Formats: sequence, structure tokens, C-alpha cells
Amino acid sequence: MDEIVKIDVNHAQLVTALVMSQKPGRVLELGFGSGEATRAILAGLRYNGAGCEYTIVDNWLDFDGIQPAITQDPEYAGINFVTSPENVFVSEALHAQNQYDFIFSDADHMATQNWFEPVYQQLLARAGILIYHDVTNTRDFPNLLRIYHDCVRNGYHYALFNNNSRTDERCDRGLLAIFKH
Repeated sequence: MDEIVKIDVNHAQLVTALVMSQKPGRVLELGFGSGEATRAILAGLRYNGAGCEYTIVDNWLDFDGIQPAITQDPEYAGINFVTSPENVFVSEALHAQNQYDFIFSDADHMATQNWFEPVYQQLLARAGILIYHDVTNTRDFPNLLRIYHDCVRNGYHYALFNNNSRTDERCDRGLLAIFKH
């Protein structure tokens, strides 16, 4: 997988710290991609040492529709991998009234903004954290900025991390952390 699509090191460390601090019991990751965010989440979960239900959903289109062999690595033992388009999984999870303490979304960059509200309102548990990657990458995904604007308009508690201090960073693509109270 292309290095440029991976979550940058700054945002990965932030994700690890948020998991370490929140200590979620149920984690949902939408989109495996390169696995960089998965490794960041796992680092936080391992630091916490407590059991956690961890589900990753991906349609594997970046891998020609086939779940990559790397997901069988012992590093990912205990993760429930679900092969599904994001919108289908979200619809089924809403119907089942599932909730998650920590949700990381970096999957369907063309349409994920369309189900942001139900994910925030119903899938995200109280005191949960919901993270979207690439929200200020308006060159490639201008539609994702709508999630940020929805947070502002609705008065949600959020933090947007999208500033670079070095030329080798890619923080400007944006990481939006939304906190539900």
C-alpha cells in the first residue's frame, strides 16, 4: 500500500494516546487500509491491558476484494475482521443497536459523511470518541469536510488536528476527533 495513504505518525500517536486515556471496551475501525491506524489502536489497547472487543470492517477493494494475508498475522489475533461495505455494516449495526466506545473511520471516503449523524448519535456510546481521517484533504475528498461543518453547526465537542510544523508531515489531511458527552 502506498505510503502516502497511511495515517501520519503524529496522528497515529494521537490515536494511541486517546485509546490509552479512554480505555474503550468496544472498538470499531472502519477501513483497515495499510494497518497503520490498527497498529496505533492496538498499541493503546495493549498498554491498557484490559480486554476489549475490537472489530474492523473493510470491503478490501484496495486489495482487489480479497482480505490481505497480513490480517492473519499474530499481531492482529483477537480482532474480528468483517468483510462488508461501510454503509452496509453501519446499517446493520444500527439495526442491531450496537454501540462502540471508540470508532475510527478511514474507509469510504466518497460517502462516509452521509451516515455521520447516525454513527455519532446511535453507534457511538455515551462518553465515546469518534475519529475521522482525511477531513481537510479537500483536494482528494472535499465531501469529508462536511463532517467537520456538521460538528460546528450541531455544537458537538471536537478537536481538529490539521497543522504541519515540518515539511515531511501530512497532518494537513486532517484528523477530526469528536467527543460525545
